[in-house]
Amino acid sequence: MNGFPGVELRCKSVMCPSGHSRQQQTATGNGPNASWWVPQQASAYAAGAQGKGWTYIELFYHDQGEENSGYVSERFLQELAQVVPGLSLSQWSTDRNDSSLASQVATDAQAANNAGFNGTPSFLIGKTGGALSKLSEVSVTSPAPYNEVIEKLLKS
Repeated sequence: MNGFPGVELRCKSVMCPSGHSRQQQTATGNGPNASWWVPQQASAYAAGAQGKGWTYIELFYHDQGEENSGYVSERFLQELAQVVPGLSLSQWSTDRNDSSLASQVATDAQAANNAGFNGTPSFLIGKTGGALSKLSEVSVTSPAPYNEVIEKLLKS
């Protein structure tokens, strides 16, 4: 849940987890190795299924290696999962290999492409069940642009 009932936030950023309720995140494959794109995203989605997605993503972000260095590996993903507080490793391991997550990664990547996203972060925002629009002003340091749009949506 994004913390704002009635508002759906879809983001496109490296390693966004699948959300709960009507929240959906999408991501693009700008990672270091295209063959690791689906396993990397599915791993985050599997953590998200346990409500630990953002923690997993934050760890991934802080521990990521140099772009195109090949740092993403099975060991890297496993080590991240091992340090996520409260994450059931056995459930995460089972979930991340579920073919429905690979399908979700493909669907989300297509949605990001359809929305014209070509960088991170990129966001679609709208009322739950309504039309979504591209959030033109984004910030990685301030919640103000997001809060403004969300407050407008809640009042409409």
